[in-house]
Formats: sequence, C-alpha cells, structure tokens
Amino acid sequence: MTDVDRPREPLEVEVVESNARTMIVAVPGTIMEFQLRRSQDGASFEGANGGRYFRYDPSAATSREKTSAASTRRKVAAV
Repeated sequence: MTDVDRPREPLEVEVVESNARTMIVAVPGTIMEFQLRRSQDGASFEGANGGRYFRYDPSAATSREKTSAASTRRKVAAV
C-alpha cells in the first residue's frame, strides 16, 4: 500500500474484508484496522490512517499478493 506523501515508505497490510467498493485492512503486529474506499469500479482504494493518506490499486498489485495458508487474510505489499 502506498502513502501518497511518502511513496518510498510503503505500508504492508493484511486484507481482512473486501468488496467492490470498500476494503478493511489490518496492520500486522498491531491491533490497528482501517477502511479504504473506491469511488468507482476500477479506481484505486483510498483512505487515511494516523495522518497518512494511502492508496492501493489491486490491479497493479495482483502479482505481489501473498496468501497465508493459516489464514484467509491476504498480505498486500506496496504498489
């Protein structure tokens, strides 16, 4: 996931729940979860957390997703 103000400082998150318009993500090693939204189909998911604004484009990151065998959550790396 990319911080729009700090593109070289990505945030790795786990996808907790996702549908066509919203995505709930958790930050590994913390109790923090936050929500990202997209304005239209095909657009990037966007949201803010702790004063940082994040963007995630699932079509650009498909090859970078990792599936955990122990969980249904997906890790999402920087795009």
